Amino acid sequence: MADPAVPDIPGAAGGPATSGQLPAPQSLFAPFADPQGGPVLTRIGSFTAQPAVRRIMPAFVALAAVGGALLTWDAMAPSPQRILYSQLGDADRAGVAAALDQAGIGYRIENETGALTVAEGDYYRARMLVASDGALATPESGDQLLDKLPMGASRTLEGERLRAAREHDLQLTIAEIDGVEGVRVHIAEAEKSVFVRDNVAPSASVMVRLKPGRQLADSQVSAIVNLVAGSIPGLSPDAVRVADQHGRLLSRGGTGGGSGGGVDSDRLDLQSRMEAKLRDQVSQLLIPMLGEPNFTTQAQVELDMADVTQARESYDKDGVVRSETQQQSQQSGTGPAAGVPGVLSNTPPPPTQARPGAPQGNAPAPGAAPGAPPGATPPPTNGESSSSRMYELGREVSVSSSRPGGVKRISVAVAISAAALKSAKPQDIQDIQALVSAAVGADPQRGDQVKVVIRSFDAAAPADKLAFYETPWFAMLVRNGAAVLAVLLVLLIGVRPMVRALRGERAGGTKGKRKGKTARGKAAADDEDEDDGDGVDILPPTEGARPLGRQAIPAAGVIDMDSDVSRSDLLARQVDLAQRLVAEKPDSAVAALRQMINDPGSDETKAA
Repeated sequence: MADPAVPDIPGAAGGPATSGQLPAPQSLFAPFADPQGGPVLTRIGSFTAQPAVRRIMPAFVALAAVGGALLTWDAMAPSPQRILYSQLGDADRAGVAAALDQAGIGYRIENETGALTVAEGDYYRARMLVASDGALATPESGDQLLDKLPMGASRTLEGERLRAAREHDLQLTIAEIDGVEGVRVHIAEAEKSVFVRDNVAPSASVMVRLKPGRQLADSQVSAIVNLVAGSIPGLSPDAVRVADQHGRLLSRGGTGGGSGGGVDSDRLDLQSRMEAKLRDQVSQLLIPMLGEPNFTTQAQVELDMADVTQARESYDKDGVVRSETQQQSQQSGTGPAAGVPGVLSNTPPPPTQARPGAPQGNAPAPGAAPGAPPGATPPPTNGESSSSRMYELGREVSVSSSRPGGVKRISVAVAISAAALKSAKPQDIQDIQALVSAAVGADPQRGDQVKVVIRSFDAAAPADKLAFYETPWFAMLVRNGAAVLAVLLVLLIGVRPMVRALRGERAGGTKGKRKGKTARGKAAADDEDEDDGDGVDILPPTEGARPLGRQAIPAAGVIDMDSDVSRSDLLARQVDLAQRLVAEKPDSAVAALRQMINDPGSDETKAA
């Protein structure tokens, strides 16, 4: 008796699909579209029970976990901030913060710098709000202070208000200098009067509050001094004092620290610059010859800071007569009567008396004119003479000035590594010493010294080396490592247990299903041997069973469900089709089962 024809099973090896016998594969969303699927939870259970859904469930859970973590991070992480104002006083910062609070705009104040920041999206809105609300007050100028002067103010009040306006303008000007956070200016100016012979010269003092970590250079201090002195008539730069918030005097001419050390500060500054210049000259000379780490050098400069001015004026000892003038006059005879009016002055002289032994009237008196009678009195004689001489004298004036900063002596010491000059000769050392002396301009007559020695250097570790945990790359590595560790913890604690649970559930269900189908297949085969009638419920074999006919399902030994997912899916489809075939055509299924039992050898060969 010929065996009945066994229908071809779609998906089996070599078997064409028959569209008239088997329906098309259902969609994954069929449980939701089925009107008779039951409640929503039942439909969801049917949807997740499908093999394809079970396979993609771990990946879906992992993606959902990562997406949830990203959403949580986006919700909790602060939005990008932008600096709204970076340099504000406490009062201005409080006003801006109050305006932002009233408008409902979030802001942050940096603890390190005090800068006020807002979200990137609220930046321009916050700027417009602060500008329109007037929270950031514009500094009042000196002219505005003068405009507030009341009518009928006294002269004293006008003078004080004018001085305050001038101080305020100077404060606003000095505050624009880089590094200055706040400034106060005080002007001391006496009232001028025409009744005072010597008016007191004005003076000024400036107190600056510097920004954290900043320091004013000497040029900036000098600029402040000259700025104040140029703004006040009659104020000398020497009468301006500048101090900082730490009480250090910054201006020159005082007796404080800072840059106002006077001559000592100038001497130290000039000395350090000259010593650095000498060291740089020696280094530029020896680096090409020996290498930078093979020598060290130090220089010492002694300066003469005396400021001496001498003036000398000298004349020649022996003068030369340049001109001489002499005058002489003589007058003789009796002049006209003269005298002081009065009785006593006009009294005639007493009469003359004869002296014993003297000639009496025979010889003329001495001084008498020739031919005069004897005894006559000679006429009176008046004479005058004067002489004037002018000498040419040599005059010499010399002025000498000695400015501070002259070099008294230079001392230079150079130490060379013994490794750099292993086979050096004494002549080589002398040549190096001569080169160094020429480079620094040493003068033996002035007492300058240049010493060059060769010594062994110790290879010490470089100083000021930061520890590895203080470097920037270590902080970045810690941040990145913490982020990676957080992701790994999420995967290990959250995702991995869910994936293992889903895989264990699927593996347990597959094993139980395969064991049940195998037992039922064996029982059906035994019943077929005892009873050849129709109406027997025969289940298709699964693991270790025969294929249904020549073009049947391959054995489970060939299909490894745990290792190959695609082949497991194919086996599940074939089992489903076999169940449908048994339900729809039991006669054909029984015939196929009989053929498998009667001819096992050929089927095994074909299956292999």
